[in-house]
Amino acid sequence: MYDLLFRGCRLIDGSGSPAVRSDVAVGGGRIAAVGRALGPARETIDAAGRVLAPGFIDSHSHNDLILERDPRLIGAVEQGITTLIGGNCGESAAPLSPARLRDTLRVCGAEHCADPAARYDFGAWRRGLPPLGANAAFLIGHGNLRAAAMGFADRAPTDGELAEMERLLRACMAGGALGVSFGLIYPPGIFAQTAELTALARVAAACGGLCSVHMRSENTRLIPAVREMMTVARESGCRTVISHHKATGGPSCWGQTAETLRLMDAENAAGGDVFCDQYPYTASSTGLSTFLPDRVLSRSEDELTALVASPEGRAALRDEILGGKTPQERLQYTMISSSQSRPDLNGRMLCEAAAEAGLDPYALLMDLLAGDRLQTGAVFHTMCEEDVERVMRWDRAMVGTDGITLEEGPGGHPRARATFPRVLGRYVRERGVLTLENAVRKMTSLPALVYSLGHKGLVRPGMDADLVLFDPDTVCDGADYASPRRRGTGIDRVYVGGVCAVENGVFTGRCAGKALGRDCT
Repeated sequence: MYDLLFRGCRLIDGSGSPAVRSDVAVGGGRIAAVGRALGPARETIDAAGRVLAPGFIDSHSHNDLILERDPRLIGAVEQGITTLIGGNCGESAAPLSPARLRDTLRVCGAEHCADPAARYDFGAWRRGLPPLGANAAFLIGHGNLRAAAMGFADRAPTDGELAEMERLLRACMAGGALGVSFGLIYPPGIFAQTAELTALARVAAACGGLCSVHMRSENTRLIPAVREMMTVARESGCRTVISHHKATGGPSCWGQTAETLRLMDAENAAGGDVFCDQYPYTASSTGLSTFLPDRVLSRSEDELTALVASPEGRAALRDEILGGKTPQERLQYTMISSSQSRPDLNGRMLCEAAAEAGLDPYALLMDLLAGDRLQTGAVFHTMCEEDVERVMRWDRAMVGTDGITLEEGPGGHPRARATFPRVLGRYVRERGVLTLENAVRKMTSLPALVYSLGHKGLVRPGMDADLVLFDPDTVCDGADYASPRRRGTGIDRVYVGGVCAVENGVFTGRCAGKALGRDCT
């Protein structure tokens, strides 16, 4: 007798093959059988009219940073995510450095870390995590490695410092990490040159891993940034994932993805192994602190906070931040998404809030950075649908949230909770950008292949019973910029290892997810 039977579902198995009507049986946490007239089972689900697919794999997450604080991952699992890839954009929960604790905590966010000592060793941290709402696997942030070896120094590493980064990465790979991630707009990764990136990517490749990258530019210098990473991929031999690939910066920057995808295709045709991930929105999100010029980012957080708070510091930074534009021109696309000091402004466009208060928008920017000690979150409405859809159609593009799914706290971006149902509702059903089968492939078997998750991503006998049952006619994102945590519709049931994590669209409280190692154990 099977543990669980889905009767009469519209099976989309993750491979990209056409949907078929089928039964799917589960036993012992694995797919036991796929076919017709299966049974009996201890529990039978009438799945007629609904799609059964492999559990979705979030190819770009930051939820590793909050796993000790909230391991339930409710906002992830309720949108069908059963496995997530954490440690992106150069920042990861571990390793921290006891010798440079303040620097490494600055990379990954001290506010999320109750016990730094538990994160000194990546492998021990991973193995010590509690049961999770969804499975999680991890990249190692280059920012952690660089901060541990040389703090926030704005220079190339010495031979000894680079060797220490390489040693730390090897130890993390031995502890089950998937590879290394680079965050080249954030300190200290912003100070690294191409040779340093190549050396660490070479280590990841030698250990059987990959590298992902938040590139140096996604706007005016997007094409040179892609060229740099193609050089890293070629010279290191490392599988490479371009993170949240997009063209930002407003109309003058739009359309560049036609060339960047051509460059990536050319690299793959020459023997490379390049992919990208993407979230389905025309607005990005990161900290307001990214407006600060590179030259000041080697300073401590205390020094930077004092700089943006002082009249002298504001005057010294103004021309560099505005770049020859008026404050209204420079900041016109900026929305305040999460401010602890001014929660009344969350969800407001910065220029509109400044005008209402009778302030110079630049002054409000500085006030927020000072009041929040550089931690103000922002949303930037700087992209266009044409680029989003072009990247989405690319055969090697995966789906990722780029999110943190905390259930409390100010503001945020709807991508953290709504990415997967948004693709299925808006871009499959409404706009026809992808077929349903191809969209599911990009959410399941493709990231399972890229990240070597051998027992996931397909509905076939012997595979893990990570499953999503959804209604293709109603699945829809509910979250938006005003209500970024609103629950979507159409995701009926989610199973992690055969355990029901979501029923009738709502988290059940059952946590069956594991912290996976590179061998998926």
